[in-house]
Amino acid sequence: MLSAPEANELVAQHLGDAPRANHSRVVAHVIRKLAEALSEPAELWEVVGLCHDLDFFAIQGDWSRHGPMAVEWLGDRIPPEAQQAIAAHDHRTGIIADSLLAASLKAADAITVIDEKLGRPALRAIDTATPYAALCTLLGRRAYLADMVEHYALKHGFAFESLVGTVTDAPEQPLPA
Repeated sequence: MLSAPEANELVAQHLGDAPRANHSRVVAHVIRKLAEALSEPAELWEVVGLCHDLDFFAIQGDWSRHGPMAVEWLGDRIPPEAQQAIAAHDHRTGIIADSLLAASLKAADAITVIDEKLGRPALRAIDTATPYAALCTLLGRRAYLADMVEHYALKHGFAFESLVGTVTDAPEQPLPA
């Protein structure tokens, strides 16, 4: 199986020092924390987080290939469940995977994108009485991200503050210009 350091080398190779590389590293951090909380294999989950966007630039905007192309590149260096999670992480592929790993990748990706869009101070300042409604308002056309995180949190028993906490000690992400 691909190790986390090897996966990190692939991130550098395919994503360079672009913000997408940092995004992948933050997703890896978040999903590893989720794995630890759920008593799942943390290194495998971290590898999935690191590798989920390897093909981001190579697909050239054809989002139906985003994930499946990375899985082709990785081959049998990751187990089938990890392949499915990566292939299905973007709904535009039409691929569906409902494993805990796949759901966790989608949630980690969504909370990381929210972090990128809003920034840590704004994310931490969300009204915890109605956090998902507040996120929907702040996210506008990307409110579906809050819905994804809420669905995951309710299904797997994570409090909003816990999910925000998984992002808090991750590498900082630059805010979009």
